[in-house]
Amino acid sequence: MPYSVRLSIFIVVAIVVVLAVSFMLLYSPMKRFLSKNFTIRMYYRRVRRVVDDRDLLLINNFKNFTAEQEPFHIDHIVIGEKYFYAIRDRYYDGALAASATDNSWVFYRGNQTRLIPNPMLRNELRVERLSLMSKIPSQEIISIVLINDDCLMTPVGEANPNSYIVSLRKLPKLIADLESSSDVAPLEPREAEIAARDLAELNRNGKI
Repeated sequence: MPYSVRLSIFIVVAIVVVLAVSFMLLYSPMKRFLSKNFTIRMYYRRVRRVVDDRDLLLINNFKNFTAEQEPFHIDHIVIGEKYFYAIRDRYYDGALAASATDNSWVFYRGNQTRLIPNPMLRNELRVERLSLMSKIPSQEIISIVLINDDCLMTPVGEANPNSYIVSLRKLPKLIADLESSSDVAPLEPREAEIAARDLAELNRNGKI
């Protein structure tokens, strides 16, 4: 085999090896960087996919004010056949020591630790406010805190059966399981349609 051909093969193989090693070394840091800086877009796409696959309704970036004029925000409200879903996006580039009933969780990042407010309890409060604002019974609203797939977390236990924290990867299964529950009657189509219209109107008013 001519020397020029062997040299070309060597250069190609060397480039492939360098690219492969670089990919393996940089994949996790780049994934964390992209997740942290493009959280809104990434989380929306996953929620949008679930909505489209199941032919559900979505009100994105819901904003309004409480009776005390406090800003009130839910990242996604999904209207299913059996439940309304109030979804809050959260990104944690570390690990969580979590319990559904604790007011604070321990967040670990490298050698650093700090306390953060329990995102499940905070989203349950949003559900209560949403229920009061929209007149939707709170038992028909599922609270979901949506987190990144690479977040490590201890089991949270269960306190509120309508409150969940779930990774992006597991969101489709969670909603599929809840929507297929044989113990829950479907929402009245007319009532769900009116609720969707009212939520959309509240959202428009909240952004004026």
